[in-house]
Amino acid sequence: MGRGLWRRHAVRAGLAGACLASLLAGAALLDHLLPPDMARVRSFALILQARDGTVLDGRTSHDGTWRLPTQSKQVDPTYLALLLQTEDRRFAWHPGIDPLSLTRAAWQLLTHGHIVSGGSTLAMQASRLLMPHPHTWGGKLADLLRALQLEWRYGHTGTLDLYLTLTPEGGNIEGIRAASLLYFGHEPAHLSPAEAALLVALPRKPAAFRPDRHPQALLAAAQGVLSHAQQPLPALWPHPTTGPHPHDAPEVLAFLWGNGRRDTVHSTLDAAQQRTIRALLTRDLPPRHGTLAALVANHEHEITTWVGGSEHSCPSCAIDMVLAPRSPGSALKPLIYGMALDAGWLTPTTRLRDSRMAVGDYAPHDYGHTFYGETTAARALQLSLNIPAILVLQKIGAATFRDHLARCGVVLRLPDATATPSLALALGGEAVTLRELVTLYAAIDHAGTVAPLVLDHTAPPPPPMDTRFASPRATADLRAILRGTHPPAGTSWHDVAFKTGTSYGGRDAWAMATTGRWTVGVWAGRPDGTATPGLTGRGVAGPVLGRIITLLQPPAPIPTTLAVAPTHLNTAALSTALHRMATVAGPQIITPANGAELENSPDPAHASPIGLEAAGGVPPYRWYVNGTPVSVPPGASAAWLPDGPGFTHISVTDAQGLSAQATIRIRDADPTL
Repeated sequence: MGRGLWRRHAVRAGLAGACLASLLAGAALLDHLLPPDMARVRSFALILQARDGTVLDGRTSHDGTWRLPTQSKQVDPTYLALLLQTEDRRFAWHPGIDPLSLTRAAWQLLTHGHIVSGGSTLAMQASRLLMPHPHTWGGKLADLLRALQLEWRYGHTGTLDLYLTLTPEGGNIEGIRAASLLYFGHEPAHLSPAEAALLVALPRKPAAFRPDRHPQALLAAAQGVLSHAQQPLPALWPHPTTGPHPHDAPEVLAFLWGNGRRDTVHSTLDAAQQRTIRALLTRDLPPRHGTLAALVANHEHEITTWVGGSEHSCPSCAIDMVLAPRSPGSALKPLIYGMALDAGWLTPTTRLRDSRMAVGDYAPHDYGHTFYGETTAARALQLSLNIPAILVLQKIGAATFRDHLARCGVVLRLPDATATPSLALALGGEAVTLRELVTLYAAIDHAGTVAPLVLDHTAPPPPPMDTRFASPRATADLRAILRGTHPPAGTSWHDVAFKTGTSYGGRDAWAMATTGRWTVGVWAGRPDGTATPGLTGRGVAGPVLGRIITLLQPPAPIPTTLAVAPTHLNTAALSTALHRMATVAGPQIITPANGAELENSPDPAHASPIGLEAAGGVPPYRWYVNGTPVSVPPGASAAWLPDGPGFTHISVTDAQGLSAQATIRIRDADPTL
């Protein structure tokens, strides 16, 4: 008999085990076939904070909600205690549904004829927040089953995290972190009892308790939460705000968003500096509907101000001119001189020739269409003379210069990606970004070492780089030269290394400066690349940079890491090779350029003479056209009168017998024009 009873118990236990296994298998199968839709909890907003935690800008998630990932370990224990005391006292032990609460709610419904108190747990609320649906009996049943599933999948901690991320906090704000940041201006890791009570009460009636519409109703509900939890009422309640969110750094926000950043980004930006410089640029817009951009970095290579366009008022609404590649004009000349100083064949006192010179089919001239004849390297850079810079680059090699900057992390973008670098690099015949220029100029105050600029304050520091664009000795010389450049109009400063640049046609104006503590770059122009008459680096970008430097003054003492350039030996004591930079021997034909096609009248009586101009070599020059000498009266300029259409060979010989040639084509002019 005992044996039979044991067998019956064994059979029953086996059946119970089989049923339990079947239920678990069925539950696992249903969980696999009907997984929770996690799309909402994976769609986050982006909030940009300054170094001090100030909210500078933000962008909602793709569904238009202020939602940030939240974990219970990020939330003040005061809030968690109030939440569980108010919403789900038995959260720690039930499996997602609370039978006692459900029984109480059902009994109250039967005896009173209406709902007196709900039986929803935090897991059931998280289910409804995860997949919103109408408040029907079918929806309630779905919440029950889904709550069990969430606890099955994620446990108590994961389910609580879902609730903390999705709980409605008024308007389009969801989750504890977003609410705390936007209402109180800080993370929820430290909440006062009053702040915690407000955030617990708000989700009960998000529309009726919105702080910006019904503050008194919210305060009353929050006081009820504190009273219910037997917490003392604070004497001073917080005043959450839901006013317009600031747009003080829309370009930075767009940059981060485009790189896939979500959640909060604790940046290196200085809130007061960012706002002040942005207001300054908005006030000082250049003529002809242009814009201004500025980038400021401190001595630690941290970006403290980033304004990509003074007319921008919203994220992603315009081109960010901090990142847009544009022609730098003369702004790269210091890097050319720095390489030459580093190579040892150039000193600040080396004399350079400044006279007419052809670069391909282009004959550059200096600002004001004047030439200085001969001047020192320091003076040539301070005056931003074109020919000396071309001669220095010619000796370095355009390709060598480009490759050296590439090793420093700056890629010069040529108009044609397949083109070979030419001497036009000295005049802005390439494109760089304002961020790249600030990176390079910052190296002047770091003994020539180039390091990437930092924007994320919480990111680990980049690994140290051993990349220099020039030696400490050369950069000390370069800094001393640039500190001798006259400041822009209306500006008075000292110990500021300063350089401007203007691209061809007045499309881009630049001003760059380093102070030992700050590196500042300003760009002015039209984002669409349209030429702006009268736009120059010194006339437009320079004064704006001067006002920014004034805002940053008084500067701190120059860091001890900056090397002070020792006095150079007198030129007479230097090697004769350093007295004057050797140039390519022989003359150049400036006009007409080789390969030019010129129109002229077919009638010799109405034909116009063509001027002949040469530079370099040792004058006087002798000219030949198709092998025939050209007669040049004393004191007159050389010229030649074409005798008809066709190809013409022109050559010039200097006093040392060195020569240059050019072949041009003469075409008949259209008589109707």
